[in-house]
Amino acid sequence: MTYAPERVFADKEMLKQIIDEMWMVDWWWEIQEELPAGATVAPVILASDKTKLSLFRGNQVAWPVYLSIGNISKETRRQVLARATILVGYVPASKLECFTEANHSLAGYHLFHHCMEKILHSLIDAETEGIDMVCTDGCVRKVFPILAAYMADHSEQCLVVNVKENFCPKGTVDPDEHGEPSECLLRNVEKMLEVLDLHQKGHSPELFEKTGMRPVYEPFWRDLPHCDIFLCITPDVLHQLHKGVFKDHLMSWCASLVGAKELDRQFKAVPNLPGLRHFKNGISHVSQWTGTEHKEMQKVIVALLAGAIDPVVLKVVQAVVDFIYYAQFHRHTTDTLEAMTNALQMFHDHKKVFVKLGICEHFNIPKLHLMVHYLEGILCKGALNSFNTELPERLHIEFAKDAYHAGNWRDYIAHMTTWLRRQEAVDERSAFLEWLAATELKEAADEAADNSGTDNLNQYIDAGGSDTESEDEDLRFAPSPNSCACAYKITKRPAWPRTPSLHILTAHDTSEFLPALTSFIHEIFPASPVRVDGLLAALGRKGSIPVFFDTALVIEDLVMWAHRVKGSLQGLRAAHVKVIFELPLEFGRLSHPLAYIEWYTPFTRTDSLTGMYQVTHSTRARQPNAMIVSVDCIVGPCHLIVKCGQEIDLAWTSANILDRATSFFVNPYITIANFASGAFYNNFELV
Repeated sequence: MTYAPERVFADKEMLKQIIDEMWMVDWWWEIQEELPAGATVAPVILASDKTKLSLFRGNQVAWPVYLSIGNISKETRRQVLARATILVGYVPASKLECFTEANHSLAGYHLFHHCMEKILHSLIDAETEGIDMVCTDGCVRKVFPILAAYMADHSEQCLVVNVKENFCPKGTVDPDEHGEPSECLLRNVEKMLEVLDLHQKGHSPELFEKTGMRPVYEPFWRDLPHCDIFLCITPDVLHQLHKGVFKDHLMSWCASLVGAKELDRQFKAVPNLPGLRHFKNGISHVSQWTGTEHKEMQKVIVALLAGAIDPVVLKVVQAVVDFIYYAQFHRHTTDTLEAMTNALQMFHDHKKVFVKLGICEHFNIPKLHLMVHYLEGILCKGALNSFNTELPERLHIEFAKDAYHAGNWRDYIAHMTTWLRRQEAVDERSAFLEWLAATELKEAADEAADNSGTDNLNQYIDAGGSDTESEDEDLRFAPSPNSCACAYKITKRPAWPRTPSLHILTAHDTSEFLPALTSFIHEIFPASPVRVDGLLAALGRKGSIPVFFDTALVIEDLVMWAHRVKGSLQGLRAAHVKVIFELPLEFGRLSHPLAYIEWYTPFTRTDSLTGMYQVTHSTRARQPNAMIVSVDCIVGPCHLIVKCGQEIDLAWTSANILDRATSFFVNPYITIANFASGAFYNNFELV
């Protein structure tokens, strides 16, 4: 919990401000100045999302409203089990059949705002006068809970701010100018309320139609004194970027250029990587898209399209993907915000190429326009992972779907609230008993310390501890004084124990295994009389699972790697890991298992258009440049994607493409952390 605003900088000169949590941004400082001295701000974060409850029993839905506060760190708020976000009510999802079809929508708007006003009515006095609260640190503070953020998809954003859906929910830009990066002035709360009042009295103010307002004259935020509802609307990365700009628009445009079948073939041939979804049937056959599928596509789309589409189109695609990645950063500085702005500008500078190619007619798309508000949203409320709408969708399981299925499906909202109230009572009771048991244990420990001294206290605590040696922990390999200090997990029992080395040559396609092993043995165990074509205990997959050889980042120069700039690739090199094995004890004892790798060329060449590193197979005397290394030299995964061109070789598959292709991109988009480090990506035009 944090009770006061802070400013954090990445440099001693305080020029690069860090923007992360809500208490690090300007909004909190500005609100603090409006309140009495000594006041504590509690930024209220709301989220609402209508969800279906049943699949086969009619159209039964619920409309939960969730609440959290910005004093809690976002990492805690994002944990469902932390209970840092609570359910405060259900908005009725009535069909309103008692109204005529002409008045049906307007009645729904009135109903929503009336219910939200009831839910938030207690905030009016609390925002005005404050309320004394006992905080988690035991101090009593005068707390002012102020509505600061509202998470919702586009349709609900427009519903919240009382604006038509073809208008911007935050600003006053004309709907016909959504496709341009023109300035979108934020709506003014007082001005909007004044226009509503004039319209209610029978006047026809020009701004009412020009700004797309709806005739709901008592919006729930009217009487909240410190609330600027238009600033409260936070960017929605899931629906606006992943599902909207990327999937609904950008990918459909690219599929029209490349062809759906060709795009499927390219996705099928993407090399596997742990944690990366492999679209084994392509993307055109995916029946139900979720945010996860969109993110997986973004990880590989730039490298797949390089060489397959016009360079200008590729710039637009890469600019959009870059913008999406920047928007997902957990922490921002002035540099990352500038890079995000440049990516958006790059998109707008070249987007007309789709019109020239006849792929689309215009860019007057509300979700596309909302990208211009992302910078202001981050500066005002903090990093956007604090306001990810995936969280309320995940909360639906506990607060809607489980509650619905626990009842008899008749008058289900009443049953859901009763069930949830009882569950909350049980949870609070359990939490109290756990706290009581911990308190009693601490008191007993303190009493034992007073009576028996420190030694007995240590014995008492040790007796209650757990054995730190897990049954699954592999203790065969002791730390080496020359260890690279790279943590790893490895199977405890080999899939192929006591495997002849000659079998490794054929089963793992390792033509240089014996020479590499011989060189390694002579270097590490120069006096060993054992022949390398003896028996080995290989660690790998079970025979029933198809073998796949991962590509990884491996330490090539330990000295350079140890003194590298943080986040750089100094001292590292891409390699193809073919075998992970352990030598028999006849050779001697090693600190770690070993890996046979085949090197790719160093990170010296970049693609002039995408800025991504390009590597090829490294060879010596026309044979793979192979080596045996300790597995603690493997730093992490390194995803390589082939530059397919306009048509991919039909013989290439995800299983053989790394062996058959010759040139590869080093994929910087495989994780947000990889992209954020900048190590794999040197597009100076964008960054």
